[in-house]
Amino acid sequence: MRRLPLAKPRESDRMVGFTIPAGGAFYICDHDEVWRATIVPNPTIQATECAPYKFIEGRTDFLGLVFKGLPKNSPLFRVGKNEIAFNFDPKSDIATVNYSVGGQTGQIEFRTLSGDWFAASFSDDGRFLVLADPYDLAVYATS
Repeated sequence: MRRLPLAKPRESDRMVGFTIPAGGAFYICDHDEVWRATIVPNPTIQATECAPYKFIEGRTDFLGLVFKGLPKNSPLFRVGKNEIAFNFDPKSDIATVNYSVGGQTGQIEFRTLSGDWFAASFSDDGRFLVLADPYDLAVYATS
């Protein structure tokens, strides 16, 4: 797995979550803004005009902080033969994600700075893996 040069938006103090990547792009939300993150062909992040809570409402692909009244959505733990597993311990400062991708197994240790939430998910096609908590975000190419 190779980490891509895409991180949380610099303007964000505290993210509330992200959408499962589809078609090489996904959205990142904090309490004030929504950004569109493009993974391919070149990793970029651009602000949108969307209102975060309105944007999140009703989405089934949003992962992160569970808001009152919104259901907890499920990440993609398995896509094809690619598979991830993790247990989030809010009291730990590391979330360990175990993966099996393209016949290779390994672990990614993601530093968590908040016990509020942690999420990890493959993209809809299994080509990318996103890990995030309120203060950090990492994107990996699986091939």
